[in-house]
Amino acid sequence: MKRRHFLSGLTGGVIATATTQHHWLKPAQARLRQPVTWGGAYLQDEAMSMPHLSRAIAMRNASGQSINQVLFETIRGINWSETDIDLAALVDQDSSTTTELGMVLVFAAEQTLGQIYFPDKRETKYIARLVGYNMVYNVQKRQIIGNFGIRGRYFDALPGKPDNNALPDIYFDLVTNQNREGSIARLMTEKISKYPYSNRYGGKRFKVTSVETKPLVATAAEQTGMSADIFKEQIGYLSTVCFSEQTAVPVIPYTKTAALNTKLAQEMRITAFDGDSALNTTLPLPDAEIGINIILDGWNFNVTPTTDQRNQVSLTMSLTVVFTSQDNGKIIFNQQFFAQKDFYEIPKANYIMSRDARVYILHEECIDKIFASITSPSTRSALYEGIDLIQPSEASFVQAVTDDKAGYQRDYNTVAEYLPYPM
Repeated sequence: MKRRHFLSGLTGGVIATATTQHHWLKPAQARLRQPVTWGGAYLQDEAMSMPHLSRAIAMRNASGQSINQVLFETIRGINWSETDIDLAALVDQDSSTTTELGMVLVFAAEQTLGQIYFPDKRETKYIARLVGYNMVYNVQKRQIIGNFGIRGRYFDALPGKPDNNALPDIYFDLVTNQNREGSIARLMTEKISKYPYSNRYGGKRFKVTSVETKPLVATAAEQTGMSADIFKEQIGYLSTVCFSEQTAVPVIPYTKTAALNTKLAQEMRITAFDGDSALNTTLPLPDAEIGINIILDGWNFNVTPTTDQRNQVSLTMSLTVVFTSQDNGKIIFNQQFFAQKDFYEIPKANYIMSRDARVYILHEECIDKIFASITSPSTRSALYEGIDLIQPSEASFVQAVTDDKAGYQRDYNTVAEYLPYPM
């Protein structure tokens, strides 16, 4: 089978992806035996700019509730027994109960990826992302217990033409609406509440330690109207969340230690609990034992006119992922991956998603499959052969570049052996 390479000729013949299954991971019961107090949601201001989420946090819904108050109600309705987390005592304000543990949501980045107007329907389709962390920590010991990546996804249409003033409402809904697939509130009830929170983990501590760029990235970013430096940071946060989300393991946040510590020290205080209360402590980040390095090769748009009004576009890119043991510098995983997205643009009708959004989404699709392959042998095999991701009006393809299947499997098996697990 011919491998696909960045900017090379492309051929067909792929295998569809399979559902993620953790075949060789033994389930372990998490053991957080004491209650956990809920501290609310926060913006990590030192991370990425989040103007629309910032406005959303200051808003109130039709019932007069803030984001934190709605999340508070969500927390109260969750059955945390599957993770042995007891939030009920302090949520119900049982003054006789004390605890050392706190839980918060920390948002690190927002992405408004699309505002596409459909004149025949007189509506605009909005595409947005939120990435951040759900963190449990020991207040007295100033120690992070478990930090899991979270990612909210919004894809919906609203009446009228594109309107930036609608974005704060969209982000409010993206955080709080339990009925919306991909919302943070729904993730809290269906996924985050089932993460393996534990007082202690075996395995290694992972962190995305760097994002590097090849020279082509600067050129490609300029041609796409992007900032290469900002895109690097976006990929850093995205990769951190994708790794944790796809493997269901805790991860060290992608950020400068001082930035996160400053944020927590300034805004988290112990107070009488209500929907907007906070927990006060500084939380030094632990040192990474396995570092993840993302190397971006760049991307290219190939445009072929098909009619006077419509263009067929192929976006191609590649990146390399390297896992390195931090104590001795040994590389335990080094693989390159290719991705392609085919779609149509109709510029005169304004039926077009911005190209920077296309670049972000294709990188997201590629990184998701890379990390899902750590714990899913079926996804790993499919990624080696090539995975088709078919959606209305577009098609993506993701594939490992190497011809060395044994080495490819060996790299993935090594990383899987080091994953954290609750003890």
